[in-house]
Parts: sequence; C-alpha cells; structure tokens
Amino acid sequence: MDPTILVGIDGSVASRAAIAWAIARAGDLGAEVFLMNVVDDEWGTISDRDVRELRSDAERLAARELAFARQATDGVPVSAGIDVGAPMLELATSASAYESVVIGSHKTGSFHGHALGARGLQLAAMSPVPVAVVTASAGNGRSGVVVGAGNAPGWIGAVRFAIQEAARLGQPLTVIRSDRDLPFDDRSLSRLTDAAGEASTVDVVLRRSTAPAGQALADASGRAVLTVSGRPTEPGARGFRPLGRTNSELLLNAGGPVVIVPHSTAQ
Repeated sequence: MDPTILVGIDGSVASRAAIAWAIARAGDLGAEVFLMNVVDDEWGTISDRDVRELRSDAERLAARELAFARQATDGVPVSAGIDVGAPMLELATSASAYESVVIGSHKTGSFHGHALGARGLQLAAMSPVPVAVVTASAGNGRSGVVVGAGNAPGWIGAVRFAIQEAARLGQPLTVIRSDRDLPFDDRSLSRLTDAAGEASTVDVVLRRSTAPAGQALADASGRAVLTVSGRPTEPGARGFRPLGRTNSELLLNAGGPVVIVPHSTAQ
C-alpha cells in the first residue's frame, strides 16, 4: 500500500496552498493524498442539530476542495473526508496512520506582526509524524533546504529527513548550528557525513550562527524552499512533547514552508 499524506483543509487560500504542496510532494514520493475537513464541535458544546448542519457544510467543502485538488493531481490519487471534534487534536490523532500531515498558514509576518498563532504549534506538538506548515504565499526566488542541528539525542533523524527532501527537490542543504549550542564533536560530524552519504547527489554545507537557533532557522526560512527542524519525543509518549523554544520561535516567525520532524530520544 502506498504511503498517504494527510492534509487538513478549511477552504481558505492557505489551505489550498497546503493541498498544492502536498500533491507535489506526493507525486515525487509515489504517495497518495487524503484531505480532511474537521467540523469544530467546540469541545461538545454545540447541539446535535447544529453539528448536523455543520457536517453538511463540511461535506460540501470537502467535495469542492477535492475537485480543486484533482485538477492538479498529475496522477496523484486524492480522496477526502470529514471528521468532528477539535481540528488540531483530530488531525494529530489521525496522523499516526499517515506518512505526514500538512496544514496551511495564514501567517503574513513575524511574531511582532501577524503571527501564525496556535494552530501549527498545537499540531506540531501532538503529531507522531512530520508536520508541514505551508504559508499561503511563499514567494519566488527561493533556494535550498535548511535544517537545524541540535544537541538532543536523535537529532540526526531530522537531518536525514532534510537530506531526503533536498534530494527530492534537487536543492543543496544547509545545516545550521547555533553558536549557543555545543560545537560539533567528531561523532556528530561522522553521523552527519554518514547521513549525507545516503543521498550523494546533495551538496551539504555546515553553517554556524551567532543567533539563537529558532531565530537563525526563522531567518533562513524566508529564503529557503523548505526549512526542517527536529522535535525530540520519547517512546510511549504517543508523539506528544512540548515543542521547545527553537521550534516555537521558528513556527511563529516562519517565512516559508516548515516541517517539524519528531524523532526518538532513544539511542
């Protein structure tokens, strides 16, 4: 069975950007795409009659967005469905059955302007699979994939994901490490080299930044095709663990598509 990418939809421009991004990636991976519209029941406070009406609206929206997606699938199988509940919680709960989950962002500026808000933060903190947050307008002239190299056990998992994405996109990879983190030791450099060897077509550049890790990644995201960051999690945690300062700053100030990759702290 082919892997499937889950896309949370709401009919907005940002949601359609997420659909287009997911379809393009699915085409490269040989994956399918499933669109999910979640009816927000406001934690069970809405009456059954209102929920039925909202379900009808959601079914119409899902059918409309499915028609939009199928116009640009280029052979990628796409299907759609609805669910009821808290949208980010339902997406995170369903995510374990998928290769990754994608949502759109209405973000138009930095944290000091119009920030992303809680949606991407909530989903990225709960999902057991990679979460992609796609901005409505990424702009042109972007190049390269960027990934942060941290100190938490398992950090190389996010780098491997980034290498695979760089190979898929035909882009060079920049690995950023903040000067506030510990320097690369011989073991870290060896693991990074081994990971890069898995995709020998990717040019890998190591860069150190004097800025905090979250700020460095957020700044780079304004120019990159894709920015990747890891989120440590623990066995049995069902994917959930606080995002941490780096990922929170990145998502709040992202200037382009971002993927948060959960990775195990077990060595």
